[in-house]
Amino acid sequence: MSTVPSTTIVTNLKNVSTPTANTIANSVAYGLDVNGMLAEALTKAYELKNCLTLLAAHTDSADPNLTTLNDVLASLT
Repeated sequence: MSTVPSTTIVTNLKNVSTPTANTIANSVAYGLDVNGMLAEALTKAYELKNCLTLLAAHTDSADPNLTTLNDVLASLT
């Protein structure tokens, strides 16, 4: 299994292609809305970025978690 750096997660979700007819047909057979799920994933990625921004803005500069929050935020493009 390959790993994707977090720097590309939001960017990749923004640039996701429309699923093929076969993918849609297979997902419908299992009651899944592939296009809706992809859109929801992008929405959740933006929500994560917003939540982390709020956390970082209200985290004391002496808190060691601030570095981690800022590192994650910097990686979300």
